[in-house]
Order: sequence, then C-alpha cells, then structure tokens
Amino acid sequence: MLQLARLKRDVKSSLAALPNYTCVETIQRSQRSGAQKPFRFLDTVRVEVAVVNNRELYSWPGANEFEDRDIGDMIGTGMSSSGSFISEISNALINNISTITWRGNEDLRGRRAVLWDYSIPYNLSDWILRIAGRQGKVSETGSFWADAQTLELLRLEINAGDIPPDLPITAASDSLDYSPMRVGSRDLLLPQTAESLLTEWNGKQSRNLIEFSHCREFAAEARLTTGEPSATIEKTAPPVTEVSIPAGLRFSVRLTKPVDSQVAKVGDPLDAEIVSSVEYKHKLIVPKGAILRGRIRRLERFSTPRPNYVVGLEFTDVEFPGHHARFFGEMLSVVPTAGLSLTVSTSKTETRDLGPVGSLASSRTETYLAVPIPGIGTFFMEGSNFRLPEGLLMDWRSVKLAK
Repeated sequence: MLQLARLKRDVKSSLAALPNYTCVETIQRSQRSGAQKPFRFLDTVRVEVAVVNNRELYSWPGANEFEDRDIGDMIGTGMSSSGSFISEISNALINNISTITWRGNEDLRGRRAVLWDYSIPYNLSDWILRIAGRQGKVSETGSFWADAQTLELLRLEINAGDIPPDLPITAASDSLDYSPMRVGSRDLLLPQTAESLLTEWNGKQSRNLIEFSHCREFAAEARLTTGEPSATIEKTAPPVTEVSIPAGLRFSVRLTKPVDSQVAKVGDPLDAEIVSSVEYKHKLIVPKGAILRGRIRRLERFSTPRPNYVVGLEFTDVEFPGHHARFFGEMLSVVPTAGLSLTVSTSKTETRDLGPVGSLASSRTETYLAVPIPGIGTFFMEGSNFRLPEGLLMDWRSVKLAK
C-alpha cells in the first residue's frame, strides 16, 4: 500500500504541472485485414497537444490556437484516439474511480518492476469508442508497472470491456510507455510512446503508433478556441529574444558530456556545443559556441542478432546569451566511433550435401534497421555496454515542423 500511495503522489504532482506544457504528437496509422496479416501503412499525422482546463486539446504544429473539438473531427477520416497525454493515467491512478490490486513483480524492458491490475466499471468510465459515425462508452480493465526501486511509472495498458452491441467492434486496447523528461526547469513524467489497437467484427484491425516529442513550456500566449469568447492561457514572456530557425540549415555539433549505457537513462538531459556559426542568407542565426539542448530519447537493449542498443538522441532547443530558439531537426551524420552503426547485419552460411557431385554453399544476410522517429537521431551501438565519448561530432539539419 505504501508503494502505491507514493506512486499516486508522484504521478499527481507531475500531472499537476502539465497545463503549462505542450508536446508534439506524431501518429503513424496503419491497418490490416486480419490478425495474421501484416499491417499496411496508411499515413502519418502530426499535431500538438496541451492540457487546458483538465482537458486535452489539439492544434496543428505552429498554430496559435488549441481547438475545442475532438481530435477525430480535427483530423477527419481514419482512426484517432485521445486521452494518451493525461486522461488515461489520471483515471487509472488519480481520480479515485478505479479498483486496484497488486499482482507482483516482473522484469520490464530490463528493469525490475512492480505490477498492479486495475478496473473501472462502466458507470464510472469516461472512455468513449468512436467508429463509422457511431460511439459508445465502455468499461476498462488494465495494468500499470513501476520501477521496483524508484517507483517511477513505466507502462500503462488498457483494455475495453462492455462494448455496446451496436458498435462493430470486438476489442480495443491502449498501451503507453512513460519516462521522465527535463522540460525547462522541471522534470516531468510524460508518455513517450503509445499504441492504440482496434479490432472490428470483420477482423480488420486499425493501429495507431504514437510518439510524443519536443515538449516545451508555453513561451507565449496559447488560445483556446470555442464558440464562446476565447479563453487564454498567459505565461510571462522570458527575458530573452526568441529566434526563428529556418528549415534546411546545417548544425555541426559535439557532445559536451559522454553517454555511458551503465548509468544513462531515457530522459536524461543532453547538451551539444555548436562548433561553427549558422547563417541564413548571409545573416548570422546561431553563433559558434551556442548550446543545443535535448535529451536521450531511446535506449533500448536487444540481443538479436547480437547484443546491441538502439540509441535515440533528441534536440529541442538552442540557447546562447540573451537568445533562445526552438529546434526541430534530423541527424545527417555522426563521426564513426567504436560500436556505432546505422544498421546491424548478420550473415549465415548453409552448406547442402549433394552426394557424389559435392556440396552447395549458400549465404544469407539479414539487415536490421532502427525505426525512424521524426526529430530524433537514431543509431545502433553494438555490445552489452557502450560509451558515446565527450566531443562526439554530429551533423544535424533543421526541419520545418509541419502538419
């Protein structure tokens, strides 16, 4: 009980700060005709999400207004889901509408975790499923995991129950993975990734893979647009000049500190020094020596085809005296270092005995690629442990954050 009480307290404290923050939500949508078929990619949707008056509101990236309407109405066709940013974890842990039971301990992503199950009955649930112009409320059952030592929330899984018979749905589920993130002066517990899966009567499945990135504090005024006179959220403007970075500019940077897999965690802050000035149309945009700030975004350990890590680095802000810029970019290259590669390959040779005429040898090569995530530089580090050295050189290019 003490562990659960502490977990609830920490989650509540983190969620209380979210009304001051917004994140980019990238949704990759796909479908398949049956559970045994491969998913077929449909499209990628990118929006910004914020918490306003205890509700999740959305806008297109770069817009000044968060629209007071369902994300499905905003996006239009295809599967969409809301609640991943705050509502689902609030209902499971904070709002006193769930029944929670302790299940035990197990390993999760290489970490020892404590596991609880929970349920929310139909009459207390606010989970609404929408499909083909119909909607209906459902009950919830699920589980959540926390680190056994720190009680940091790691994962939340949710399954729909009591699905109304007039909805052509047999199953619906969500899963969310959490990690602490340094945003401005605060460490916040935010979802990193989420997956929504919906199965229809005919066996067709729709899947949304969601990534949350580039979280930031409101730097100016964000407007909530409704049919009523608009409400506003106002933050005092910071005493610095905001700089706009055009797309297509090249940033050569070097890490200011090493990254050691034995102590590093997802969400750890990351700084890189810009080694040469950045200009646009012969005008200085960012001077040499400016700092590119970000965090470790991925640190996933695998044993196939041999021990390796998938590492993701995300940079979100540029700072130099009296100036600040929001940064969204793609990694172009990284200077070779021991164990670092953009792919992992394995070769296997098979020999077939052909009897009196001899034998036939054949070889097969398999290449593993890291799934790209917008705004995040992803690569492999081979071995059971690794170390990115201080001074590691990388080239990044600024990218327009568009719909």
